Amino acid sequence: MNSSLNRIILAVSAVVITAACHKAPSTAASPSMGGAAARASNGLPAGVTARTVALGDSLFHARSCARCHGADAKGAQNGPNLTTATHLHVNGTYDDFVRLITSGVPLDSIQDKSHRLAMQPRGGNQNPLTDEQIRAVAAYVYSLSHKVGG
Repeated sequence: MNSSLNRIILAVSAVVITAACHKAPSTAASPSMGGAAARASNGLPAGVTARTVALGDSLFHARSCARCHGADAKGAQNGPNLTTATHLHVNGTYDDFVRLITSGVPLDSIQDKSHRLAMQPRGGNQNPLTDEQIRAVAAYVYSLSHKVGG
C-alpha cells in the first residue's frame, strides 16, 4: 500500500511540475484563449489545473472514495477500477465524472453486481462534498485514466 501511495504522489507531482513548466510567463491570470491553450497542452480539461487535481487527490484519499475504489484507485470490493480507459457508469469525460460524483450511483444501477454498496451522491450525507470539491475529485479521477502532464 505504501508503494501505491508513493506512485500516486509521484504522479500528482509530475502533473504539478509539468503544469508549472507549461505556464505562460504572464503576470495576470486570464480565462481567455491563452489560458485555454496552456490547459490543452497539459492534457487537462478546460478550467482544470494541476492544483485542482492535487486537491482532488487529497479529498479522494481523505473521504470514502479510496475505501471503495482502493487507495491506488484500481478498484476494490465495492468500487470499480478508475485508472483504465473503460468506465462502468461514465463516458470518461471530466463533465461526466462531475455528474456522477454529484448524483451518485443507486444500488439498483450498479452494473458490476459484485459491488454491493451504492455510491452516495456528493460523497455521502454526513459531510457532503461542495461543488468545488466535486470538481476537484472529478479532476483527479479524470487524470488517472487520461494522459495528463504533457
